Parts: sequence; structure tokens; C-alpha cells
Amino acid sequence: MKWLISLGLILVQALAAASTGCAEENDKPVKMAVRTDTRPFIWMNKDSGEYLGFYWDICTEAIHRAGYQLETVEIGTAERKSILETGRIDVGGDELVPTGTATASTTFPETEKVSSGGTEIDFLCDPTTITLLRMKSFPIENGTPVLHFSQIVFVANSSFVKSKPGKDLTKNEARLPEDGTKPTCDCILPWIDHVSAVGRGEPAPEHTCENAWWPEAAPDQANSAAEGGEAGNGNPSDQSQASFWDRFKIDFQFVPATPQQVKTEAPKDYEVWGYVEGSTIGDALNARLNTPPKNQIGAKIICSRNYASHTEAARAFCNGELSRYYGDLDIVQASLADQRNQTRRDCAMDPAPSATGRYEPYAFVISSRTHPGLPEKVDLALYSMFQDGTIERLFAGHFPDTKMSDFLNTLFRINSIPAGTALANDAPDNPASARNQN
Repeated sequence: MKWLISLGLILVQALAAASTGCAEENDKPVKMAVRTDTRPFIWMNKDSGEYLGFYWDICTEAIHRAGYQLETVEIGTAERKSILETGRIDVGGDELVPTGTATASTTFPETEKVSSGGTEIDFLCDPTTITLLRMKSFPIENGTPVLHFSQIVFVANSSFVKSKPGKDLTKNEARLPEDGTKPTCDCILPWIDHVSAVGRGEPAPEHTCENAWWPEAAPDQANSAAEGGEAGNGNPSDQSQASFWDRFKIDFQFVPATPQQVKTEAPKDYEVWGYVEGSTIGDALNARLNTPPKNQIGAKIICSRNYASHTEAARAFCNGELSRYYGDLDIVQASLADQRNQTRRDCAMDPAPSATGRYEPYAFVISSRTHPGLPEKVDLALYSMFQDGTIERLFAGHFPDTKMSDFLNTLFRINSIPAGTALANDAPDNPASARNQN
């Protein structure tokens, strides 16, 4: 009899400990990493200090439904890379530490940088493309992955916008000199920075290619007009402008493939293409440009630049520094619209992106290191938000003038799984119950 009482006490203590453990897990806030420049998904209003966007509403509601409080940590592309590789922010020994707590209905708390070994991140609220490579690269502890992708929550189209002929295109594309050695991007990009600084009246950065292949003096205007304009001339001739589209037509393969061996003459033009660091389309672009002949597509030399944020990339594009701006089109177009609103100047661009683009399935990255039950609870919360129409309503509110694509509509329908019905006599040996479950 005594052993039965002892066993009962042990079971009661175990249940109490388990209950306490669950309570402690839910009492500890979830640290959610957030971006500030990925309109229309998530960004920060600089005037009010609030986070806004389609993803902000989804993330905060999902954490709330999962039963957790929330802390936010502001991140950029470098911190995002660290999170995807380790689940922590550990860049240069500095970590961003939240100084307050936020809930689904409040704004984000203030953050500060302190020197430490790293900040543990539980949830990445960011339009992150789910890939097999990223899944295979997630850290493993005790034989189990620490990071997990949620179900796919959005499907985007990744492509580019391109500049239209303008007054001065020499910062992003131009003719190369007819004579001299073949230039490379290691030479072209510093030369562009040098000439641009001179044009702005600023101290020009030094570069070693100045005398090797490109004349510092402006070409003779008469000869320039006869030859259709030289690079470095800020006023391209009409003939140069008329032939722009002929020179601009490049068939860029988004999925790297074995390049066709085509006999071409030495490149006569260069272009500068830009993307945001850490993006999947940026990786695909560089993979394509690294295939022999390196940085050459057809009769053009293509030089790529990466930027720390979409704000910087959009500013460069609107300033005429990029021929093409690559990224997920929803984000690219929203970033350009914000840049126009900030500067009150239009960005000359082709509104109809070339090529079919890349399929970009977005999912959230969730860590189980601090909250072991978090991935499953967030998945359940997200499915419930699809099922009751919350996410579809949020989409309509944040994309009022956008018709949902067939792919996105199908994804929303797939994720709207049935809620299910609890059966009163759900016994394993009840044939009627078993039939009702099918």
C-alpha cells in the first residue's frame, strides 16, 4: 500500500514539474527578429517608430495565438545571415538586446547594442525563401535540427526592373573603349566610383585602372558623335540613345545552366546590375556571372553590386547607378515607390520586368533551442489563420490594388485545412466512429 502512495506522489510531482515547465516556456518571451526595409511585408515607419506590413501582422498574431509574449530585435542582412546559419545574432561581437516587451497589439520595444557572445533568436519575421540548401545547413544539436521552416505562407516572383534611357546612363552602362586591354569588373566599378565622385565635386577614390584602359580626358565631341558616343561622356548622342535597346537586350537565365559556346568578339559594353546581399536571386545571378567567360554575357561585361538593404539598392537604381535591380518584385516595386515618395523624383524604369522570373516560396524560420514547442505551436497558429480567413483578409488589406495570383490563391486554399470535429464516442473499436473520421 505504501508503495502505491509513493508512486502516486511521484506521478503528481512529475505532472506538476511538467506543468511548471510548460508555464515557464510560455512565460519567457519569444525573441522575434524583424527587418526594417522589406516593404510591403515588414518595415519600420521612421516617423512613428512602428513596425508595419503584411508579415508584421501575421507574425505578431501567430505568436499571440501560440500563447507567447513577444520581444522584437531589429536586424539587417548580416544579422539575418547569422540567424540562418546559427539561430543566433553574433556579428562582430555586438548583439541587439531588446529593452522592452511587445504584444500583438503594441509597437516594438527599443533595442540597444551590447558586446556579448550572441543573441538567441526564436523567430525570424522576414520574407525568407525556403530552399533545400538552407534546410540542410541548419544547425544540428543532439542529432536534431535547431531551426525549422514553417509551412509555406507566400509565393513571390523574383525578377528585376531595368532602367529606361535617360539623360546620363554612363554610371550604369556605357560603351567600352575601342582600343586598349580588355577591362574587368575589378577595374570598371572603381572607375565608375571615381568618375561619379569627380562629377559630384567630391574627393575621388583612387583606382589603378585609370591609365591602363580608360582615358581620363573626355573624348573629342566630333569623333564621339560620329562613333555613337563614348563611355565617360555625360551627354550621349542621339545615335547612342537610339541603339540603346539593341544593346540592352540580354537573355539572362535565372536558373544557372551550362552556357552555350558562342563565338563573340571582345565585349563592347558594360552594365551594372544590383541586388540585396543574402537574397536567393543574388546568389543565382552571381552563379551565372561566375561561369566562363566570367562576368560576360554575349557581347557585354556584367558587373554586379550588392547592397545591405533594399533602401540602398532602390536609392542606387533611382540615382542611375544600376541598369537592373534584382529582387522579389513586390519588395522591389514597393522600395522604389518609397524612394520616389522620399525624394519626390521619379525613377526611370521599365514597369514590365523581362523574363519569367524565379519561384520564391516564403516560410518563417523558427528555433526550438529556447522554446522546444514553439515550431509546432506556430505551425498550428498559422494553419488556424489560413483556415479562419485571417491571412486572406490581411492580404486584401495590405495589397488593396493587387489581384491574387493563381499560385498564391492555390497556396491559400491548400493551407486552409479543415478545422475538424471532435467525436463524442471516439473509441478505437467503434466502427461508426472510424468511418466518420475518413
